[in-house]
Amino acid sequence: MTEPPLAQRVELTHLAVSDEFAPEKRFTDARGEGHLILNDVPMRRVGLFTLNPGAGWRGGHWHRLRREYIYIVEGKGRAQFNCPATGERLELALEPGDRLRIEPGVAHRFLADETLTFVEVSDRAYSREDDMPVAFPED
Repeated sequence: MTEPPLAQRVELTHLAVSDEFAPEKRFTDARGEGHLILNDVPMRRVGLFTLNPGAGWRGGHWHRLRREYIYIVEGKGRAQFNCPATGERLELALEPGDRLRIEPGVAHRFLADETLTFVEVSDRAYSREDDMPVAFPED
């Protein structure tokens, strides 16, 4: 079976700041700010991570079964994706308000250009057997 291109298995959505009604958005008012990250998505695991610039890549694995969503709360960084089956590669710049959807079978890792805080949501509980380490090709 042929793997679909990474562009079909990794989706980057920027959640805009808006005062209009929307189930997924960012907003600010006198009380502070809100991030409506996902709507109507099954969740089995949620984590909050902070990456420091200069500390290297976080990740370097793919999941056999788990779909992940990554939401950038603060900071800027980069995400790299690799398809172990085809060798296809993709790199995306990340900024606050960006949400990634990463399908199973896509290797991924993250690097902070400045302190990067993100939320990770997945549709399955964590299982060590689902984490498949992978070496990313270096340029």
